[in-house]
Amino acid sequence: MLVLCSLACRPSGGATTAPTPEPEAREVPAEETNTYVSGPADEDAPTKAEERPDDADEAGPPAVAGLAAKVDTIQAARALVTAAVGAAGGEHQVSPALVPTWPAKEPVLVFVVYPLAASKTGINTFKVGVPIEVKVDLIDGTTRQRPLKRGALMQNIKVERDSATVRQNLESAEQTLIDLLLERRTVERSFVLLDGYREWFNHHLEMMTDLDKRMPGGVRWLRKPE
Repeated sequence: MLVLCSLACRPSGGATTAPTPEPEAREVPAEETNTYVSGPADEDAPTKAEERPDDADEAGPPAVAGLAAKVDTIQAARALVTAAVGAAGGEHQVSPALVPTWPAKEPVLVFVVYPLAASKTGINTFKVGVPIEVKVDLIDGTTRQRPLKRGALMQNIKVERDSATVRQNLESAEQTLIDLLLERRTVERSFVLLDGYREWFNHHLEMMTDLDKRMPGGVRWLRKPE
């Protein structure tokens, strides 16, 4: 009996069970970062430009510098016209800034100046003298002028002040024309702004007809640009 108990208390196989060793302490790695170090061997690694989405289209087309010019505003152009015809004195009716044809051959504006003399037919009615053409070179800021033949329809003219809206829209259209001549904007993005010409011509039908005979290519395009 004692022998059986002794045998039952011994571990099976007759081997002494060794104590289970404690697992070695595992070194905890430092917190990982995504720092990327480029090297000559990492040719396939993505660049910052590849990681960043292309937002060039969202920002719109790059600004257009255009041509360098001494005259790039309609106010400056009209000041040159006033100085050019100022020596003649008297009243004048000045056309909008125009181009002889479109596409224009050079960055030059054309103004037609109509000298006016008082008429007995009405307070706001004037006799029209010999018109003068004034060209303004936007690049070098110079002017050239020459007399023109009198038009059949422009013998007498009734001068009335345009509304503030018509004047403002025309000024915006004239400035747009300057920007087109100086290659600072595209025609496709200018149609709405050029509409000020059509509006002004509708209020000055006699002058529009006279200008159309002198510069049909430019005037007809300004009335309906395309």
